[in-house]
Amino acid sequence: MIYRLKPQHGDSIPVPQLIFSKLGIAEEYNVRVALYVIATGITDPDKICADLKLRSRLTAESALSFWAGAGLLERYEENTVTAEPSAPAPMTWSEIAAASRTDPMITSLIQCAQDGFGHPLSHSEMEKLVALYMQDGYDPETVMLCLSYISGRSKRTMGALVHELKVWRAEGVETGEQADAHLKLLALREQREQYVAGLLGIPSSELTLGGRKAIARWYEVYGYDDAMIQETAVQAGPKKDLWYWNSILKTWNAKGLRTIHDVRGPIPMAGASRNIRVDRESPSGNDFLKDAMNRPLRRKRKD
Repeated sequence: MIYRLKPQHGDSIPVPQLIFSKLGIAEEYNVRVALYVIATGITDPDKICADLKLRSRLTAESALSFWAGAGLLERYEENTVTAEPSAPAPMTWSEIAAASRTDPMITSLIQCAQDGFGHPLSHSEMEKLVALYMQDGYDPETVMLCLSYISGRSKRTMGALVHELKVWRAEGVETGEQADAHLKLLALREQREQYVAGLLGIPSSELTLGGRKAIARWYEVYGYDDAMIQETAVQAGPKKDLWYWNSILKTWNAKGLRTIHDVRGPIPMAGASRNIRVDRESPSGNDFLKDAMNRPLRRKRKD
């Protein structure tokens, strides 16, 4: 019997010469997988295994690895992050001068920064400042309020401004109105930190960033007030440790204890306040051990 190749009518696909060069060493399933991938573009091992009825997923993975080593396929990390487009270059001094003639807000920002920092801005500082407004999209009023805030904390650098604005944006502060509300919250947080530091017997400047976040969580997430924090200090006794207090408040919150009454109640909920003593101010006068040796022995009656 003699065979010959039939004419193809548009239903053929090109096969790389590389496959033919590996026919001598490639297993049968390797060739099947290579032709399948060329025809479909699919490289998912599970899909290949199901469509080609291979013995297992490992067979498909082995074939893919073979052709990757041969140069037919290329490996890449599934979670590789594609490079983000580079940020636009900051505006030059000449561009800032030209833009300020049509946008008076630029001049206001520069003047506000100079007042806050207490010195004229360099061209480089002006470029970074205007970039926050023109390129990064920060609201001018938000930038000015942030400038006032960091200046009041003796942080008079452009780096401090950029950092604080990023923190504010992460907390959802975008508009001037939101910035004003955020400043009030920051002032309230500072008062709470001072109160807790006073209970701990340390200056508030010694609180770490983690500690400050924990204190904010007590008030803003758990919803506790100063009285509950003071109650924590009472129950902790001589152990003045912020993280020990944090564990107590975390437990109370998980158990739904919202007030001092919940914690000190006559029948404490879920084991709360088990360490609270209820000693009388003065002894009752009843001593159950008194004259114990002279009491008559009582025996259980046998019916």
